[in-house]
Amino acid sequence: MTDQLSAASVQGTTEPGFEPVAAAFAQLLRSEPDARGQFCAYSGGRQVADLWGGADVTGDDLQGVFSSTKGASAICVALLIQRGVLSLDAPVARYWPEFAAGGKADVTVRVALSHQAGLIGVEPQLPLAEMLDHPAVAARLAATVPHWRPGKAHGYHALTIGTLMDELTRRTAGLPIADFFRAEIGDPRGIDVWIRTPAEAEGRVKPVQPLQPTPEQAEELKQRDGWVPDSLAGMAFNAAARPRDASNEPLPNLPGFRRSGQAAAAAVCSARGLARLYATCVSEVDGMPRLLTPPTVAEVTQIQTVGEDLVLRCPTRYGIVFQKADDRLPFGSHQAFGHDGAGGSVGVADPWYGLAYSWIPRRMSFPGGGDLRGLGLGRALRSCLPTTERSAR
Repeated sequence: MTDQLSAASVQGTTEPGFEPVAAAFAQLLRSEPDARGQFCAYSGGRQVADLWGGADVTGDDLQGVFSSTKGASAICVALLIQRGVLSLDAPVARYWPEFAAGGKADVTVRVALSHQAGLIGVEPQLPLAEMLDHPAVAARLAATVPHWRPGKAHGYHALTIGTLMDELTRRTAGLPIADFFRAEIGDPRGIDVWIRTPAEAEGRVKPVQPLQPTPEQAEELKQRDGWVPDSLAGMAFNAAARPRDASNEPLPNLPGFRRSGQAAAAAVCSARGLARLYATCVSEVDGMPRLLTPPTVAEVTQIQTVGEDLVLRCPTRYGIVFQKADDRLPFGSHQAFGHDGAGGSVGVADPWYGLAYSWIPRRMSFPGGGDLRGLGLGRALRSCLPTTERSAR
């Protein structure tokens, strides 16, 4: 790889032919006074860009990535499906008998893990300490009556899809999903992603910087259902139990949250780690065979539901946990899959192009979710592929 000079504070390396990605990153940094973050990309299983820039950012930093955690957890689920331990069309209650309560005996793993189960939260909503107690949350969720008829609508299970994935992993693999990830994926493949942050990694964790909205953006945020405790979105984001202090501290900045292993939102990682994780799903990386077979990738990334999201109040598309490319999240091709996070982070694999990439900004971006700046770097990445390679697939 070739050194990339620090134009506009860009640091790192790119492979020959991928210099436009570094140029796009430099433009991003020039465009905003506080723009900073990490970007990493793989093509055909080979790292082709490893870039970072802005104040107090290094390529080795770890940072909380909110719901980009879901992608790492979903890859664990995909591996269990590939091994035949978990079946998408089996009822959840086959593995977790208590889940049959509340009229859920026939709810399948497929429905539960594609945001269709109507289990977006529990009532009364939980304070943070209880939300991080996995056995307690799982027991409450198992007893819950769905908030809509499962399979007849979908809405973003912001926190509870992590509970569902974690409990299914515990019931089938015998250990929490955070431990399964390290033992089966992270450690053997050298992947710098941690669903539960160990003590030895804490020194590398940099705090997420809270959003600094303009007055217009602040007014728009005030109107969102997510801050209204009695709405579906309020339930999904546990709004009634949120502290009403002025600190506005992002959850990943709380050590207890990072240590919890909450499978929907607690992970920390570097862009290097998240990009490598997605790359290993679709390519050989450093001589190691790909983690997921093409049939497994096709099965878990097939669109399961599409249309108006009852929680996010906008059109969304979901595979098995994974988000799929759409107008809001222009990840790449129709085969692209991944997940974004509230702070703006995103991790993506795109089998059509043989690419994987990740963007992790230091400051939370407006309006939340996939940061269009990072997705723009993904476009720059795709533009570097030869025309014949882009059109031959």
